[in-house]
Amino acid sequence: MKAMTTEPSFEQLNKRCERSIAKMSDAQAIVHIGELIDDALDASFERGAKRALYLLGDLSNRELTNTDRALIEYFRANAWAALSHIANVRRSWSWEAPERQAELLALSRASNHPGFAGLDKVRRCQILTNHANLLHEVGRSIDAIAIWDAALKIIPSFAMAIGNRGSGLKSYAGMVVDSRERAILALHAFDGLRSTAVEGAVYDSADPQPAIAHFANLATELAAAVNIDAVRAMQDLDRGDEGRSKTERAYRRWCLKHRLFLCPLNDIGPHLAAATDDLMLPALTEKFGERPDGHLPPPIVGFFSQMKQEYASARFMLFEGMSSTRVHFSDRGVALTDTLDYPLYSLASERVRTAFRTAYSLLDKIAFLVDRYWGLGKVPDRISFKNVWMVENKARLLPQFEKLDNLPLRGLFWLSKELFDDQLKQTTAADARELHGIRNALEHTYLRVSEGWAKPFVINGTSNNGFGIAIGSDELEAKAVRVMQMARSALFYISFAIGVEERKKQLAKPGRLAGSMPLYGLDHRRKRRDSF
Repeated sequence: MKAMTTEPSFEQLNKRCERSIAKMSDAQAIVHIGELIDDALDASFERGAKRALYLLGDLSNRELTNTDRALIEYFRANAWAALSHIANVRRSWSWEAPERQAELLALSRASNHPGFAGLDKVRRCQILTNHANLLHEVGRSIDAIAIWDAALKIIPSFAMAIGNRGSGLKSYAGMVVDSRERAILALHAFDGLRSTAVEGAVYDSADPQPAIAHFANLATELAAAVNIDAVRAMQDLDRGDEGRSKTERAYRRWCLKHRLFLCPLNDIGPHLAAATDDLMLPALTEKFGERPDGHLPPPIVGFFSQMKQEYASARFMLFEGMSSTRVHFSDRGVALTDTLDYPLYSLASERVRTAFRTAYSLLDKIAFLVDRYWGLGKVPDRISFKNVWMVENKARLLPQFEKLDNLPLRGLFWLSKELFDDQLKQTTAADARELHGIRNALEHTYLRVSEGWAKPFVINGTSNNGFGIAIGSDELEAKAVRVMQMARSALFYISFAIGVEERKKQLAKPGRLAGSMPLYGLDHRRKRRDSF
């Protein structure tokens, strides 16, 4: 956007708001709206930001190129960011923020728009970095890291992505229990923060000094808390379990590539040291006599283990479904009709479908855990990941969450906004309705899957004359990976959120007498089903 040399007066701002874009070309209208957003932000002029949103809606009714449509979504996000700044939302701990929600949705639409690839590299990095920054702000640091990394694939030296990624890793490290993993995350945060000041770092602002100073301060904080040289010497990220067979090695590489291991180190890259699922619940505190079966571990320990097993099994089914190149013996002799639209019927395809359903269902199960741990008193069979946070049958956040000081739980809440619900329609993701439609079709109606290459020729849109939903196999696989990644993030956030609450309990009564119950790892041989 254009940098203004002098700040316009209030009268000039009002006059600028009154200008119509009816006689402007598309390019002129975009420049005018961009300047209006900049001025509204600089002058904290609410009317200007709202007028910009109106004009963007007006402009979007024109016959525009895909690139311009992607740019409109970016400008829409900037207008909402200006309103957020004016309303002082960014300094508020309030969980709900309509301005943030609208900004996230616009950024998601911009980066997922067909015209995104046509934007210049710096603009694409700005969109992705702003998106990641906002996710980090609401508590979704894990998801933010992947988007900063996407920006750095476009311009590896883009300083705002590097520095903010370092800030995100610093926050992430603060939530991790394992001391080794925490130290390694802190090291990578430090390296990122320091590299923003090196020669060749690309900044998109005229004066990068404030950002450089901010990142340098964060790096100094880390250097004071962590022995950087010692951690660098011991990290050894290339050592881990490669797997015994060719298939297992391929599976582990695939998991690392898609960041699907339940290990924080997988978020800094596909390092072999991250090829493990070591995420666990933190130590839990209960009152004596709280449960009649107090001699056993708390029920949520078993529930979390069950969710981890479901996740790991769904992940492997997805890998098998996506990598299978043979006809399985169970498919032989199953008489089916060729509907002439290149349908995909196979055990491999069913594994992808099942993985999608299982991963999506894990989000609702995590909502059940939120209800039980925080004592919300919800009706179990009505709980969903989208509604567990809300007053029953209302689109209003429960009072106990409004100001709750628990960043990973707030991150989990904002992750739930990625989904669509028939009652709670507001979302922050461009593909939320699509994911919802796929899930419903898999569970209740008909998802017609065609071979991916054939989709453009046999599927017009996403419907089949109202008879279910049609989708290409490659698209279904991509959506299944996305839902698996959401389930992974949710498992991390719920573990971290419970950890925050458990630390609060300890700080509230530091001298309290407490007993302890050790928990033992399950022997892997116990997972083998014995035949009788």
